[in-house]
Amino acid sequence: MYAVISDIHGNFEALEAVLRDVPEGVEEIYCLGDVIGYGASPNECCEAVREREMPTITGNHDLAVTDLSTDLAWFNPVAARAVLWTRERLTEENARFLRERPRMMQRRDALFVHGSVRDPDEYIVNTSSAEANLQVLREEYSNIPVCFYGHTHVKAIAPPPPESEEGGDVLDLSSGGPFLVNPGSVGQPRDGDTFASYVLVEPSGAANGSVPGPRVLYRFVEYDIEQAQAKIRAAGLPEVLAERLAVGR
Repeated sequence: MYAVISDIHGNFEALEAVLRDVPEGVEEIYCLGDVIGYGASPNECCEAVREREMPTITGNHDLAVTDLSTDLAWFNPVAARAVLWTRERLTEENARFLRERPRMMQRRDALFVHGSVRDPDEYIVNTSSAEANLQVLREEYSNIPVCFYGHTHVKAIAPPPPESEEGGDVLDLSSGGPFLVNPGSVGQPRDGDTFASYVLVEPSGAANGSVPGPRVLYRFVEYDIEQAQAKIRAAGLPEVLAERLAVGR
């Protein structure tokens, strides 16, 4: 079993809570990027990821902070201010770590991207963008039953699986794929849910031929939102970055 997390965004309180929640039997934690940006604890988050040797993708905020040639005109004013604040505080060691991560990862039974299969910075936000990426997955990664992606901060799965278990939190992706699965955001949810979220993944265990998809369990974790907000305010970051944590938007 392995876990997939995404979009930590410098929220160490949320990351700590998620790491405490991860069961002992989990062999590896894959991180889909944006370890930093927005939150007030970029170094603590980077160091937690590094200490656990998580296979990690570089997200667009990770690159914006660590690549000084990035055109911040692509970011809204709040995000741009957070990028500049983080640049001044991220250690060179942590900056190098994020800068050197790949933009895509693959294992035998899964693909891991930040934005989408066809573009690391694309937002999969509707049926048409999901279907376009599923088509790329079918054509270019024909033996991969599932792609995990982040970037939107919204939990999602496409296409909807035939059936789910345990109130809809456990997804059986053994047939009907390939699938796109967004675990949601650890540090800045935007789907109206204030919990930090991630997924646990139980591979099929098949050894040969076509690989059936895994079982995926969504986990929703409470964390100290008020403490994360207090750090953002004490850092002088935009107030909206603190306020949104309490509403999940």
